[in-house]
Amino acid sequence: MEDDDRSYYDITAFVYIGGRAFTLDEIWSGVDAVERAGVSLGEISRALTHNWTAAVTAIALGNIGVLRALVDEASP
Repeated sequence: MEDDDRSYYDITAFVYIGGRAFTLDEIWSGVDAVERAGVSLGEISRALTHNWTAAVTAIALGNIGVLRALVDEASP
């Protein structure tokens, strides 16, 4: 959801994973990239539920192969 002034989140905020820090902009840009590569939001959600740390890292780095592997691992 978004405020009328479009300040719902600060894209310069960080998500820390291990020794790395990713900006929200890197993560949202990664989501856009993996969607363009054919990974659905439902699949992204399954990967995040299965292994949040690995999925966020793969998304932020644009590593579609790792994300697809996580989706496959999460599938019944």
